[in-house]
Amino acid sequence: MTLARSNRGFTLVELLLTVVILAVVIGFAIPSFQTMVMNNRIISQVNEATSLISYARSEASKLPDATITVCPSTDGSSCANSAAWEDGWLVMRDADGDRTLDAGDGDEILRVFQGLAGGNTLRVSGLSSSGGTYIQFAGNGYPVPESLGASPVGTISICDSRGAEEAKAIVVSVSGQTRLARDSDNDGVLNDHGGTNISCP
Repeated sequence: MTLARSNRGFTLVELLLTVVILAVVIGFAIPSFQTMVMNNRIISQVNEATSLISYARSEASKLPDATITVCPSTDGSSCANSAAWEDGWLVMRDADGDRTLDAGDGDEILRVFQGLAGGNTLRVSGLSSSGGTYIQFAGNGYPVPESLGASPVGTISICDSRGAEEAKAIVVSVSGQTRLARDSDNDGVLNDHGGTNISCP
């Protein structure tokens, strides 16, 4: 005698209901996940920029007879003379401080950084009269030119597609030390070294 077995699967209504519930859950989860990814990315980039300044300052203090130049670079071997740092940058020993790699002067590239991921931007303001195209450190580890007084001397701002409200920034002091920028006026946007809201390109 053969016993009939009943195999019951999903009905069409059950399948559609499952798909609808899954779509709703994904609809809520994806934006939250994207925000988390963007937040983690910009924090990682701020940490990288902070380590860049610390490294350049440290190298300058080891080489009292030379200037350390940090500048944007698209080829990893020369300064780009641009205010846009997001495509990459380099740190070099720059004996005469001319921001050019002169082999005869003993200049050398110390470190090369790749560009920022996610379409993020990096801008430098206030650290010199360079218009944000380079940062230099003297043999005492201080930014060049040295500012008078004890006020901060510059800001490095990193932005993503969300704009200034979600941007992060690092303030570089007269001694070359760094700190995270703060929202001193509580308007939802971080303030630069001069107390002004940072802006994004």
